[in-house]
Amino acid sequence: SEGVVPAERTHILSTGGMLDAARTTKAKKVLVATETGMLHQLRKVNVTTEFQPVNRAAVCKYMKMITPEKLEHALLHGTDVVDVPRDIADRARQSVERMIAIGTPSRVGE
Repeated sequence: SEGVVPAERTHILSTGGMLDAARTTKAKKVLVATETGMLHQLRKVNVTTEFQPVNRAAVCKYMKMITPEKLEHALLHGTDVVDVPRDIADRARQSVERMIAIGTPSRVGE
């Protein structure tokens, strides 16, 4: 029926998984159902595919509240501390490290 995407064409992926899929897709157009800030990264790794948001209003307001200045202040002054159980912190650290790796410029100057 209208508006239904076949299961074989629907993928639930992590941030890294989305980037891997974007690099290898041969599709002309891909609908993306995630935070719209991700679209820039997808378009950067594949300039020939059109990545369209399913919902243009899908913006995480809390992620947008973090600025380099606020982060620097928190790190320099030890403010805004949040205690997280060790097992959750370890899993979160892996995710953050993957996100940092995505944003790290390559040695070949992409």
